[in-house]
Amino acid sequence: MTDDALLADLLGEAPRTPDPGFRIDVLARVTQRRQRRAAMLRAAKLIAVSAGLGLVFPVAAAAGMTPADIQPLLISSGVIALGYLVAQAAIEGPLAALTRSWALLRVRF
Repeated sequence: MTDDALLADLLGEAPRTPDPGFRIDVLARVTQRRQRRAAMLRAAKLIAVSAGLGLVFPVAAAAGMTPADIQPLLISSGVIALGYLVAQAAIEGPLAALTRSWALLRVRF
């Protein structure tokens, strides 16, 4: 990352003399692009999961299933989701769970 000509390809025209500010601008833009790309990926996953969950009930109704038929499936899915959440909390450790719970209880004015 010491070649200003290489960095100029990422941002624009390279300065005539070595400029640390130019390098910082390039790194800031690259970081913004990476964060934006990661946010778009998270949003796409969330939309896909939400749409998939929303399609469960119409597809089951079209297949002729009643809510009583779907209830065991919903209960088992809920237990699996709860187990996933507990496993995630256990992986992050007790301090992360306490921090998150305190953040939920904090009242902001």
